[in-house]
Amino acid sequence: MTLRRWLDPLKKLLVTARAPAPNAIPNTAPQEPPPMSTTGTWLEASRHPSGYVRERAVKALSERPSGEALVALVERLNDWVPQVRDAAKAGVQTYLKREHLASLLFAQGPLMALATRQRVDHSTTLAAVRTLLQASEAREEVHASFLTKQGKAACYLFDVLLESASEPYALLHEALVHREPLVRLAAVDACAALATTQAHELLLAALPRATAKLRVRLLRVLLPVVQAPQPLLEDAVLHSSGGVRNLALWACARYAVDAPAVLAQRFAGPPPVAKAHWLGVLGLARDLKMEVPGGWWHAAMHAAPWSVRLAAVQSPGERPLAALLEAVDDPSERVFDALVSRLNVLPWVTLDPAVRTLLDRQWHVLAPPRRQRVLALLAGWQQLGYLLERLASEPTQRAQWLDTLSAWCDRAYGFRDAVTPQAQRSAIKAQLQDLVRQGALDEARVAHLY
Repeated sequence: MTLRRWLDPLKKLLVTARAPAPNAIPNTAPQEPPPMSTTGTWLEASRHPSGYVRERAVKALSERPSGEALVALVERLNDWVPQVRDAAKAGVQTYLKREHLASLLFAQGPLMALATRQRVDHSTTLAAVRTLLQASEAREEVHASFLTKQGKAACYLFDVLLESASEPYALLHEALVHREPLVRLAAVDACAALATTQAHELLLAALPRATAKLRVRLLRVLLPVVQAPQPLLEDAVLHSSGGVRNLALWACARYAVDAPAVLAQRFAGPPPVAKAHWLGVLGLARDLKMEVPGGWWHAAMHAAPWSVRLAAVQSPGERPLAALLEAVDDPSERVFDALVSRLNVLPWVTLDPAVRTLLDRQWHVLAPPRRQRVLALLAGWQQLGYLLERLASEPTQRAQWLDTLSAWCDRAYGFRDAVTPQAQRSAIKAQLQDLVRQGALDEARVAHLY
């Protein structure tokens, strides 16, 4: 019984060892694949590990034309097995007809990717596809596809259509307003290459609706060729995009445009309403380091878009400290950060009374992180003195102020303070020692301050 227990597993092991491995390649060609109902679709079979199966699938797909089948054939054009590549190439040849144009447009992405695959030379196939797309009888369908495509596919079809166009201006007009940004940029370059009056008129018509990047490209092309570039520059220096303004400011000296005068003239009128106009005016003022008039600045500080309020905080010039401190409760964190950065460069002596007044009024209203950053605008010992004053003035909230003091002491390592007199520091230390003797503060937390 014991011997049999050992022999039975051994027999199974020998039988398993003699059996062929599941992935082993037989010495002879495999039989015809089973029907599709049991092995899946021909599309799946075209990616089978066995080259025999892929070749059979490619031949079957060649007999069943469709966009999906063409995509699979294009993928197999770069197969590592020569027989599969040859079968796929023969299959693709059957699609190079007008009736299969929809399938070619469907497989445009894989066909474009084929150009970068270098296992074999695919130039003949790609040239044949391009020739078919440029045929006069295919132009209407290719054009309709171009209007709906995006990315590299739209750029490719634009290049195909432009190369075969006898009258390109209608196509260029559509390309300049195409939803794909790369097509719009390519259309600008194409208009520049034509260098005709009609092409320049198309660029001028596209300028008002252009995005910032496209507007920079348009200005680079138009400024040297238009008869009166000054209006273009006067409009461009007030654009909301910094890239557009930088190009316009660079060109102002060449075309005799006085940018400060343009800004001063704009300040003479009413403040803008639209966000883009606000950002253009405030951005130009920052670029030229010109002060924004008080009425405009107050209007910008109360504008609805946070980006306008941020630009107002960052604008050059002296501003009333009380007006700046009104922004401490701005709902935008970016505006608050910019405000703190601007106040941090002011002298402590200037900030002290205004910051204390603000904290007296809004300590319990401000969020704790903002409260700490506003308090940090004071000199180090002045911060501690302010907290001790609030502790003494609000005995009903003693526990809360003691917790605030303890937390401040835990954070206060290596702070700088060159304005608090030595006598005042000694008085603050004496108050801390009294709190330690009363047991209200832990001595270990304040020892590093002595």
